[in-house]
Amino acid sequence: MLKQLRCRKNYHWTLSLPIKNYQLIIIFVGFISGCASTHSPYSTQELMREKQVLEDNELGVDGLGGARIAELTPDGSQLLVASGDDNSLAIFDIDSDFKLSFNRVFVNNSTIDGLDGAVSLAISPDGRRVYVVSFYDSAVAIFEQDEHGSYQFIRSIRDGLPYDEVFSDKESVKKKDKLGLLGAYDIAITTDNSQLFVASVASNAVSIFDINKSGDVVFNHAIRDSDNTEYGLGGAVNVIITPNNSQVIVAGFNENAITIFNRNANGALEHSQTLKNGKDGVKNMIEPQGLAMSPDGQYLYSACGGGNAVVVFARNEQGRYSYIQSISNSDDDVSGFGGAGSVTTSPDGSRVFVASESDNAVVSLAKLNDGTLKVLSVFKSEGIKKPDERNGAASVYVTPDGKHLLVTTGKGDSLIVYSLH
Repeated sequence: MLKQLRCRKNYHWTLSLPIKNYQLIIIFVGFISGCASTHSPYSTQELMREKQVLEDNELGVDGLGGARIAELTPDGSQLLVASGDDNSLAIFDIDSDFKLSFNRVFVNNSTIDGLDGAVSLAISPDGRRVYVVSFYDSAVAIFEQDEHGSYQFIRSIRDGLPYDEVFSDKESVKKKDKLGLLGAYDIAITTDNSQLFVASVASNAVSIFDINKSGDVVFNHAIRDSDNTEYGLGGAVNVIITPNNSQVIVAGFNENAITIFNRNANGALEHSQTLKNGKDGVKNMIEPQGLAMSPDGQYLYSACGGGNAVVVFARNEQGRYSYIQSISNSDDDVSGFGGAGSVTTSPDGSRVFVASESDNAVVSLAKLNDGTLKVLSVFKSEGIKKPDERNGAASVYVTPDGKHLLVTTGKGDSLIVYSLH
């Protein structure tokens, strides 16, 4: 199942359930809190040591209510966190020992707009800008460093539709959906800082924005699931770009699908392939939520909440993908994939980590020579002193030096830092 976003007015949006007579099918990215290790049934165990736990509203920390995603700035000096319950972008400073300290938090107010239900972010390659997408504001909020290197809110990009109107599923709303940002859920930026891509669950679309030489963000167009070709973008929840910027890949939660677009030198997208559960040998790819590419661009990983699984695809020289493996809770002696919603790799590609919301777990896997994965260990929130703070693993992120794993938690309202050995 897709993870849940606790939001204002106590609305709990759950896939396929009507809320206040709004009938639109939607998706949620949930949160797994940091996880304490338990005794592993696997022969080899990943060495993870908890280094620091930051909790919302504790010791001066703010902006971790429903923490959704965490990412380091390119220079490694700060960590940025988008949180859906606090409707915020929180900034933490990092010292030489990788100890985090709270710096500041941005929330919606009279001068800041576009953070209601903040769910994901992208940082420009030079670190000067941060782009935050919000589910309820259906917006992209832009922050930019000032002359002192501090981030400041610049503007937001949105159609301006109130969320209660957006999720009413009326034909009139579709006509007002010019940008394809309704229920914006994920964002990715090219390594050359030329384009942004946004996946939006209510628009069933991936939106393309160009970044010109002056730094202006200009809407190009949106590719929607209702276009002439059936793309598999229903409930688009995640978007990634291959390391060489040659492909854009989108997860369609509602259609159990992953859609691949080829991207040419001018930034135009052309549909290449749609992978669907139950076709061409694909198994357990039910409700794909998280996507990740191996650093060499040869393997595609998907965390699938409905399948309680991680699914692996291999990429050939023509840029086409074929299914090679899935590991799920239905397999013998396998656990920790319940509600799998986030996946990432180590910088060298030798390790894959999965965050699973329902199982309150982080799973560590090794990539074997043939591209398949082997479970090394499962870390769960069992047997710890304060289990509440570690429930609902939302995301996993490995630092560029491969020394630390960051876990955000939705129900625990926490950020957990692990040392990797």
